[in-house]
Amino acid sequence: MIKTPLSTVIGGAFWTPKATILGGTSKTFDQLIKSLFANGEQGFVYDPNDLSTMFQDAAGTVPVTGAGQPVGLILDKSGRNNHAYQTTSSSRPILRKNATTGAYYLEFDGSDDFLQTSNIDFTATDKMSLFVGLYMSKSVLQMIMETSTNYVANVGAFELNSGEITSGGYVLAYRATNNTNQYSYQPVKPIPRSSVIVGKINMGKQVYNAEGGVLLRENATSTDNIYSGSHIGGAFGSYPLYIGRRGGTALPFAGHIYSLIGIGRLTTDVETIALEKLIAKNTGVTLSV
Repeated sequence: MIKTPLSTVIGGAFWTPKATILGGTSKTFDQLIKSLFANGEQGFVYDPNDLSTMFQDAAGTVPVTGAGQPVGLILDKSGRNNHAYQTTSSSRPILRKNATTGAYYLEFDGSDDFLQTSNIDFTATDKMSLFVGLYMSKSVLQMIMETSTNYVANVGAFELNSGEITSGGYVLAYRATNNTNQYSYQPVKPIPRSSVIVGKINMGKQVYNAEGGVLLRENATSTDNIYSGSHIGGAFGSYPLYIGRRGGTALPFAGHIYSLIGIGRLTTDVETIALEKLIAKNTGVTLSV
């Protein structure tokens, strides 16, 4: 990997604007996911565009066959069996199809829809890479995903929300072992809009510098990151993942999710850009890379 003057460093991996993947052929989504988790990394991958991974009930007995049906269970494609489910029928997101891109997505109603997993054990890592393709329809404070029922009260938990600090801006944060919140957030952004979000957390690096802490990137452009607290060390925890609602009780998400991926390491430039491009194609976002 080559570092350029435009590169942002985080844990040995760089984000370089307009970087090009050289050599070989582009991988399909499934091929890329398989390579991402080839070394036993912990994580999760939810792909609404793969109908074979979804069921209308939480028990997984009624397959999802097309748009307009509820999703009570979506299988994890990371190979770690961190499947996401919803036992209450009225709180299940609905599968829809984008008429322009042809891609499927989960529609969350902004009221009581959410999915959750059993505990995901991230205690062996202090690094995290997150990828989300979404459409957001409201500018209110809303939870996209969060480990534990509230990350503020649980060391090693993390969250991605919108609207907490600035209208339409995303926030990526985690709770450090010294009980401070480390976060990165964006300025005011227009709503509604579609986004490909990449978040990277490195607990082993000091915040307030270019090498670590929390970094947030939207549509292949790094934001004006603002950090809080000061901490080195620690690891993530073992908590359920909640998608679309804090702890299943608050801050409901109003919008669409096309892809949701988390991996317990920092992805490389090549991996990051490849995932962004694949997610952007489904989401209908034009990237600058």
